[in-house]
Amino acid sequence: MRCSRIVSLASLMLVVSGAAAQAQVTAKVLNQDDYIDGFARVEGLEFGGISGIDYDQQSKFWYVVSNDTGSTAPVRFFAMEIRIDEYGNILFNSDEVQRLNHPNGDIYEPGHHSPGAVRIIPPDPVGDEPYLIWTSEGVLNKGYKDGVFQMCTGATFMDGFVTSPHLKFVEGEQGARDSRSLESLALLPNMEIIAGYEQALTQDGPPCTPGTGTTYTRLIHLDYFKADQLDEMAYPLEAPDAKYGEKSERSLVELVAVNDNTLVAVESITMPESKNRFEKARTELYLVELDGASDITALDSLKGLEAGKDFVPVKKTFIADNDSMGGLRQVPFKAATFGPMIDDERASLVMLSDNGLNEYMPTYVAYIEMTGVQPRRPYVQEGSRVYGQYEERDLNTEQGTPQRFRITRELKEKQGKETNQLTGEGAS
Repeated sequence: MRCSRIVSLASLMLVVSGAAAQAQVTAKVLNQDDYIDGFARVEGLEFGGISGIDYDQQSKFWYVVSNDTGSTAPVRFFAMEIRIDEYGNILFNSDEVQRLNHPNGDIYEPGHHSPGAVRIIPPDPVGDEPYLIWTSEGVLNKGYKDGVFQMCTGATFMDGFVTSPHLKFVEGEQGARDSRSLESLALLPNMEIIAGYEQALTQDGPPCTPGTGTTYTRLIHLDYFKADQLDEMAYPLEAPDAKYGEKSERSLVELVAVNDNTLVAVESITMPESKNRFEKARTELYLVELDGASDITALDSLKGLEAGKDFVPVKKTFIADNDSMGGLRQVPFKAATFGPMIDDERASLVMLSDNGLNEYMPTYVAYIEMTGVQPRRPYVQEGSRVYGQYEERDLNTEQGTPQRFRITRELKEKQGKETNQLTGEGAS
């Protein structure tokens, strides 16, 4: 599936003194005025239903994925150039849309995959084509499995990661519920992966709605190089307040790595009973500590078990919500990544909303300042095909951007063409 490599721990940015969890973590909206028009197209394909975004600090490259199962266009990943100025204004350009395809080049059949999240494997060596890992909720009610997968150059589908048998979907008995499967994904600096289910598995408990109390979804810990599972952990979801409506539902929708043991989680509370003609949702951010959590791989079911006695879940610490962030727009933000550092003390978090593939609904962008965290990512040593220790060097965009995209941009420039500018009113 993938070439074996000699690996050592890798880091991208300096670590805060002491554990990240000991620092006071805050989040504040700096800009949410930028958006992408619902009618935006890249190579004729709709830019919408966004469920994942990632930024690789070393290559300075971005990828975005749509959760479209292929109903309006092929399953697709957008290669992006995103520019953020000193005032937090964001300009989105897309160089290319990559359609998920089989190794022989045929476009993958519609109705098999619903992508949930995407992370960039740092190009090795720098300037090479990036690999992507991504989650799919599958289309469980039609027999198409969920999972964590990898893609190589040109969006060619590769094998999935091996996971526990009790995670496999058996309708009404075990595994994720349809459309509530693997929605979040974090790439740790040590090249390990954490994938999160949106809701509790069928055998673990009900969906998280008013009156359910705390339910537990699962985080799957994976080894990138072996494509195998390391362990599983329980992640608590607290029942949403009844004031959001009896059909409101809390979900884990994104995970972003801070370091090898700490994540930022994005939870969403959907409010389908709102009188808004578009889905309304609240967003909450949490700091998640993996250390100390039990390995629950041997527990086929969590029903009837007591947290703290029979298993220890990951530790969650509330960071912020729509109100405390300064009035974050109440739309379903499902895609998140750390972007470039604002300065030595402030990290940037970029979030995109899911417009439900509704052309009359924009994809909203939130640019958030976070203090108390300094994110780390895997890093590729200069002139070497291994992931190595942090080495302070700042690549310019020309060095970091994969060669194929540099060539494409040069050809477009010679032909007087521009890349698709997506941000703002009337984007096309």
